[in-house]
Amino acid sequence: MELNRTMRHALAALLLLALAAPAAAQTMSGVGVEGNWGCRANIDGKRAGLLTVYAGAYSYASANFGSSASGTGMAELASNGVTFLDGNLVVGAGITTAILGFDESGRDVLQLFTAEKNVLTCTPRG
Repeated sequence: MELNRTMRHALAALLLLALAAPAAAQTMSGVGVEGNWGCRANIDGKRAGLLTVYAGAYSYASANFGSSASGTGMAELASNGVTFLDGNLVVGAGITTAILGFDESGRDVLQLFTAEKNVLTCTPRG
């Protein structure tokens, strides 16, 4: 069966759309905080740990062995940040929120806050 020129163009367009759909769905989620982040302590600039945020959940692996901040929990995602609802970051470290911003070079940074102050600065790992 031979396809005419119009059908071939339409089929090619649909194929390209299908290939682009997963990437479009990822970038159109509106949640810039989702992903893997490498965090440093603001007090001394040393490596603090790795944070992963996806689909309303998070996990944090502290660089300090035995830290009570390491573990998992639930999170409420927003386009400009995240609220940690429960889990080890909240109970073990008192970290309740994170705000997405930019550094001097225009790169994404995620600032993690306790009720009193900004304690960690995280950059995307990828």
